[in-house]
Amino acid sequence: MNEPKVGRSRLVRWIGLVVANLVIVGVLAAGAFLYGWARFARVLPELQGWHRQAPASEFRAADARPNYTFDDYLKQEAEVFKQLDALVAGPWKAEAVGKFDRFRAGSVCNPAYTLERNWNRSFVLKAAKPIGGVLLVHGLSDAPYSLRALAERLQAEGYTVVGLRVPGHGTCPRALAEVSWEDWTAAMKIAAQGVRALIPADAPLVLAGYSNGGALSVHYATSALDDTSLPAVNALVLFSPMIGIRPLARVSRLYHTVARLSGDPKAQWSAVSAEVDPFKYCSWPMNASEQAWALTQEVERRLAALERAGRMGQMPPILANQSAIDATVVVPRLITVLFDRIKPGGPSELVLFDANRVAWLANLVNLSFEREIRPRLERKDLPFKLTLVVNAGTNSLAVKAQTRAGDSLTELALKEAWPKEVFSLSHIAVPISPADPVYGTSEATVKSGLPLGSLSMRGEHGALMIPDSMLIRQRHNPFYPFMEDHIVKWLAENAKPR
Repeated sequence: MNEPKVGRSRLVRWIGLVVANLVIVGVLAAGAFLYGWARFARVLPELQGWHRQAPASEFRAADARPNYTFDDYLKQEAEVFKQLDALVAGPWKAEAVGKFDRFRAGSVCNPAYTLERNWNRSFVLKAAKPIGGVLLVHGLSDAPYSLRALAERLQAEGYTVVGLRVPGHGTCPRALAEVSWEDWTAAMKIAAQGVRALIPADAPLVLAGYSNGGALSVHYATSALDDTSLPAVNALVLFSPMIGIRPLARVSRLYHTVARLSGDPKAQWSAVSAEVDPFKYCSWPMNASEQAWALTQEVERRLAALERAGRMGQMPPILANQSAIDATVVVPRLITVLFDRIKPGGPSELVLFDANRVAWLANLVNLSFEREIRPRLERKDLPFKLTLVVNAGTNSLAVKAQTRAGDSLTELALKEAWPKEVFSLSHIAVPISPADPVYGTSEATVKSGLPLGSLSMRGEHGALMIPDSMLIRQRHNPFYPFMEDHIVKWLAENAKPR
């Protein structure tokens, strides 16, 4: 009579034992992870002034009170850079040593000396008779400089262009450790209203976003669908858009706990490097990854909600330019999260730059990225236009553009070709011209004297105070002229007032 009860009791004890063991293992694993993280932080280089301090006047979402305009944003930004200059000339002066230091006055790396103006700041390029307005939005840890070439081309085509310095950027790495994604989206709304005020009422408004700026552009476009007080978007142009971010970024939220338990402020950083780039931070605060993750999750939520409501057809046409090999974003998720939801038969287009498949590189390039991308692109029911930039032949560095729209397939031989030493583009290369005076070819960087796009140094791995990626990662797009022309033509055909 008691056997069933005894059996149940044993089962309960066994389950309890298993659960207890799992809890113990989980606690030990978490403890080991946090300990390892804290140990990693200790071996990072010592923090400098620009890791510990930031201008206090930086824009916050709370500043976007009623009647706050883009002119107010620019005035506040001017105060930010005034405070930055005071830090550079004051408490940071003794720490900024050596020829290559962004925060040393007179250094070739100092953005005030690199080129004719400081392109870290927001800018406005007005057209005499604007045919439209374009808001350019840079990427994470980046600055308005990254979209400078496109800005100048679009102005020449008749657009009034505003390059937004997203809060936390263009000053010092500490600023990126203190900002939130809500600050970014609030600044986007102010800037979009600023562009709208500079162009005729019947002229189209275009958002062009790079990386994190791509996510911000999509976020704004979805927000404008629900908030009629925001200017509507007539077209989106994206470069390496941060639509699908790698899940590891989610773990970055634990840095608060690690820093608190360890008492080491370096636990707030995943990289502390020499700041040699005038227009991009080399050090990386964990907060940057945390905010990027939160933003991409919000963008995914918004797109999913639009799809459930049957409203994706209200989204403006989208042109995205993306490297097939990208170590920052998950390219297949750009397709599944964004492009697969687009209304079929419209003008939206994905331009994908393939790897260099010249025959002599055949066993050197890891092509495993294809496994996730190919099945999503080879199906017959693509709801968007697809353009692939590929080698013209197995023994050729020349390239062609293959465009597929429904059942139609066309090919166009391009003037550009793969440089013989380049095996792929990269996340950061897509919007950068080979003629860029900092990130371009060795010939292009003579003017600035800062060849970050063609830097070549040799020695042991990990010995330099700059990331090894600066020596191998492609910094400019050899096919930029084709892409720029394609953008101008696509906008002329598709950026229309609603």
